[in-house]
Amino acid sequence: MKTLVANWKMELGVRESVALARGVLRGLRGVKEVPNVYVAPSHTALTDVAKVLGRSRVMLAAQDMHREAQGAYTGFVSAKQLKEVGAQAVILGHSERRAYAGETDADIGCKLALACEHHLDPIICVGEPSAVREAGEAAGYVSEQLQTILAAADMPKRQRLMIAYEPLWAIGTGVTPTIHDVREVHLLIRSRLKDAGMERARVLYGGSVNAQNIYEFINDDDVDGVLVGGASVRLNSLRELINVVSEIG
Repeated sequence: MKTLVANWKMELGVRESVALARGVLRGLRGVKEVPNVYVAPSHTALTDVAKVLGRSRVMLAAQDMHREAQGAYTGFVSAKQLKEVGAQAVILGHSERRAYAGETDADIGCKLALACEHHLDPIICVGEPSAVREAGEAAGYVSEQLQTILAAADMPKRQRLMIAYEPLWAIGTGVTPTIHDVREVHLLIRSRLKDAGMERARVLYGGSVNAQNIYEFINDDDVDGVLVGGASVRLNSLRELINVVSEIG
């Protein structure tokens, strides 16, 4: 089955997140073949959304976590704390975290190790900026990101791992990469994962995905799923996205 990760960013409050989660569950009633759906609300809404999801087939993801297990880190959230409130997965290294919080691949590697330790499914984001793409160096850039991040963790054999390719030049720019662009990088990522003994990992695409372009990406054999941002915070749009993913199977 294909995967859809809905990253609600800092767009919704607790009540809005709960309402959206309930709407997603209502839309899945009677659906036999449900894709792997993760919803990622803000930290403040995790507990309430977890109660709504319960034992449903929709899984709860956090948007980030700290690189240390515990300590004097005011304002941060640990892997253990996420697990305690019901999170099953966590997004690591999102482009906005890299840009606004200065996260490095080394930071993300530390987070990956803790996520595995606490049995959280890691959703690792990688991707190149426009200057790197224009210089024809995307392959080397993404390879180095993966190498640094994956080297930091001793991955259990049964650990569920997702790598989301986020081309920075396609986020918020109105520029959508072709499926050829995406496939090229996805094949590279799979090759690096195979070298690391992680060929079972799923490779997602995550750059300005919406209801108009999702089919082109999700229908490709080299795309295991999508990471969706803004298009996932409205119920009608999110249901449409999930329906497309369900149809592909």
